[in-house]
Amino acid sequence: MSDRTPPKTPEGLSAAGRRLWAAILADLPSELELEARELVVLEAAARQADVIASLERAVRRDGLMIRGASKQRRLNAAVAEIRQGRIAVARLLGELDLAGESVPQTAASQRARRAANVRWAEHARRAATRG
Repeated sequence: MSDRTPPKTPEGLSAAGRRLWAAILADLPSELELEARELVVLEAAARQADVIASLERAVRRDGLMIRGASKQRRLNAAVAEIRQGRIAVARLLGELDLAGESVPQTAASQRARRAANVRWAEHARRAATRG
């Protein structure tokens, strides 16, 4: 068990942001500590989580489909904002060095590594069948 003091929860976070902040810090391996840059990134992700929660409440209140200016039914704009917000949170969290690696792994670099592993596995399979 580590005797490090967890970073203080940023002021002004709502429930969703506080939950994200606490969950990330709770899951952090005991030998790791977030650097100042990573705490700023985590705070941005927590604030975005609050925005997403607010937008989700608006969709629950107003519905998935709303009336446009000409009274036509259209998709609530909050739906697209929620999707974009979730992408933003994923990217922000991907910037954190949660695995203790020396270079933070973005979501794009993780996808690239998986794709390369698939290609090399296929290459190795073909080489093995050729004998």
